[in-house]
Amino acid sequence: MSAVGAYAEATAVTAEVKEIVSGKKAECEAKAGTTFATFEPLTFVKQVVAGINYKVKVKVAEAECIHVLVYCPLPHTGEGPQLVSVEAGKTVEDKIE
Repeated sequence: MSAVGAYAEATAVTAEVKEIVSGKKAECEAKAGTTFATFEPLTFVKQVVAGINYKVKVKVAEAECIHVLVYCPLPHTGEGPQLVSVEAGKTVEDKIE
């Protein structure tokens, strides 16, 4: 069990998380300043705040990944997922931090 506010252990991407992140592909490309021929979410960590932060490792090339942070506000706000950051230049072996 992780501490309140801390990220949980990395786990395989769920259908829900894959859908959230895949919907942010164009925004990720804009932030990274490039286009991705591959965009395959692999694993993620979750942090419960006033909503949920998902930090997702996404495979974008044979040997390259990006780490994408998406914030999902609480449902009562009526707001959709928001792209917070994109960290480029990662590998499949890099831990999500």
